[in-house]
Amino acid sequence: TESRAGKHTADIVRTTDWYIDIFKKKGLLLKYEPPERKNIPDEMKDRDGFYTSLYLAVHVPAYNTRQLSKSDLPRSYDDLLDPKWKGRLGLEDAAYVWFVNMIKMKGVKQGVEFMRRLARQDVSLRASTTLLTNLVAAGEIPIAIDLYADDVERTKKAGAPLDWMALDPLIVHTIAGGINKNAPHPNAAKLFMDFLLSEEGQRIYLSENRQPTRRGVTAPWMPKNSNIHVNDPDIGEKVGDYQKLFAEIFAKK
Repeated sequence: TESRAGKHTADIVRTTDWYIDIFKKKGLLLKYEPPERKNIPDEMKDRDGFYTSLYLAVHVPAYNTRQLSKSDLPRSYDDLLDPKWKGRLGLEDAAYVWFVNMIKMKGVKQGVEFMRRLARQDVSLRASTTLLTNLVAAGEIPIAIDLYADDVERTKKAGAPLDWMALDPLIVHTIAGGINKNAPHPNAAKLFMDFLLSEEGQRIYLSENRQPTRRGVTAPWMPKNSNIHVNDPDIGEKVGDYQKLFAEIFAKK
């Protein structure tokens, strides 16, 4: 909107990976490769140097620890299809990143079939991950299929009977930063991006219970040597199609 109006107030854009990739494709970002960018894995930055991921959103199933013991839990995504979980699963009604990446990991045909079988488990769709977290903590829904690990950790530390499980691989999307092509203060923006990717800057995200993208800066709750599947930002161009497919599958359960 600012670009169309010719008014530029923001120096830096920080948003989810698929949104910032749209900014890049529309020519709204300044190419800049901070020196600290070398410490960020390749799959967490665009190859052309327009944006770099700052921290991860780690997608995990979570459960009520008073209702379920660790021995009861699913050991894989396919275990969610076990008949014993029918009517006991919850999912955000806009869980598109989890949905898309599950389909990509399994392959389109098998992935869509998995989702159709999952929908037949009478999955309870809820309007937000915050609501879903609270419902699992309250015992109304034993398992939420897709929540954010850092949110679950915060709720757990507050005393809620809640925990999460690391299924293989962990699905993650990233929160990325880039500089406005028409930034009012481009040099200051470059310095700030340098700082956000430095070890000091990344440890600020760590102090807020986030999982930074910089190598060697790891949240205590992040499983060691875990396999991760990083979301491809190209889903931004096709998100409307994925939304329709999601609605078709889970609305017709």
